[in-house]
Amino acid sequence: MEHSLQFPPPGQRIMRSVLASLLCMYIYYLRGKSGIPFFAVVAALQCIQPSMKNMREMGRKRIVGTLIGAAWGALVLYLEFWIIGTREDLRFSEMLHLVLVGACVGAVIYSTVVMKLPESAYFSSVVFLSIVMNHVTDENPSVYIIDRILDTSIGVAVGILMNSVHLPRLRHPEILFVSGIDQMMAEDTHHLTGYTKITLNRLIGDGAKFTVITRQTPAMIRETVPGITLAYPVIAMDGAVMYDMNSRAYLYAERMDEETGAVVNAFFRSEKVPYFINTIEDDLLVIFYHEMMPGAMERLYRQRRVSPYRNYVKTDRDVHTNVVYFLATGPREKIGAFRERLMRQPFAGKIRTVLDTYKCAEGDVILRVYSADATRERMLRRLKEHLGAERIVKFGLEEKGADESLPYHGDRMAGEMKRMFEPVSPEGWRNVLKL
Repeated sequence: MEHSLQFPPPGQRIMRSVLASLLCMYIYYLRGKSGIPFFAVVAALQCIQPSMKNMREMGRKRIVGTLIGAAWGALVLYLEFWIIGTREDLRFSEMLHLVLVGACVGAVIYSTVVMKLPESAYFSSVVFLSIVMNHVTDENPSVYIIDRILDTSIGVAVGILMNSVHLPRLRHPEILFVSGIDQMMAEDTHHLTGYTKITLNRLIGDGAKFTVITRQTPAMIRETVPGITLAYPVIAMDGAVMYDMNSRAYLYAERMDEETGAVVNAFFRSEKVPYFINTIEDDLLVIFYHEMMPGAMERLYRQRRVSPYRNYVKTDRDVHTNVVYFLATGPREKIGAFRERLMRQPFAGKIRTVLDTYKCAEGDVILRVYSADATRERMLRRLKEHLGAERIVKFGLEEKGADESLPYHGDRMAGEMKRMFEPVSPEGWRNVLKL
């Protein structure tokens, strides 16, 4: 397959990096070409991060690491002068110098541990080695040490400034953005790109109301969508529950009424179809089963029982309280025929069935049986009310109930969200500077 080179337009991080480098060079010129601009530019580039939290953390690591490394560098140089004598003598004591430097690297790293700053160990070591390896014979090494601290401080300040200045943008927190993730969870699709993750997390951090809908459980969301900060409740189990990923609490669950649960339970048993009963009890997903059958059921059980968010319990009693859905799995023909018989029962109007092939062996399907009231549309309306949103924009979802529906595509979705949530406008001047 031939691949052609693609030249996408440079992103904001590239532009900010260019401006930060130019500003560091200009400051070097204004300082009368004092210091080494290399260190300022490196510090600035490291501080230009996708999120403000990462930017502040990187700036802190650079400053603290530089101070610790500079302090150890000064101590070792002046200790050598005291032990060996004049600076001219140092030229003939190379072995002693190298041994002392090598031993003190451990002391530098250990000091960051004692100070509970282990994340600064690398920067401290680099600064320490740059001082003691390259400036041991300087007439006045303290000049370099001071310049090194100043260069890093300038770079960190420039990086933070470049990362904190934005175009004037309005914010629209009244929009609820909802994406389907079942396409992303399918094995034949690509996962979210780094650009999408970074953009979504930044928008969420700036107040964008973004969430997902899936037919899977919250446990599957945690396992399948790493790297995205889901700050708002998600809709899971095909609209049966609203779940807060942070507090790990079910804010709302559309359970099957006990009478319907009892007759569905009895029908499964009469048909001798093995099944799982998914219940929610005290914010815990408890999954009951009567017997474990080899084949599709056992494979599903072994795949999912390792999750700390699922609790499997074998029982002999008929469970029909707190039921969110029943689940059966097996060959497509067998499960399909069972579904047809199920939907011909007198209680069929009180239930809703869904077939799924996610992570199934070839030829197998999963059947879920919900309450007829457990729909995505109903739960989406509840979520809109819960968050106080005024309009809904959906990505990759066919359900009704949205003010605007757009096709799903990771990078394109992130771009559309950015365009709709924070359009450039002079009225957004308050958002130009964000620290």
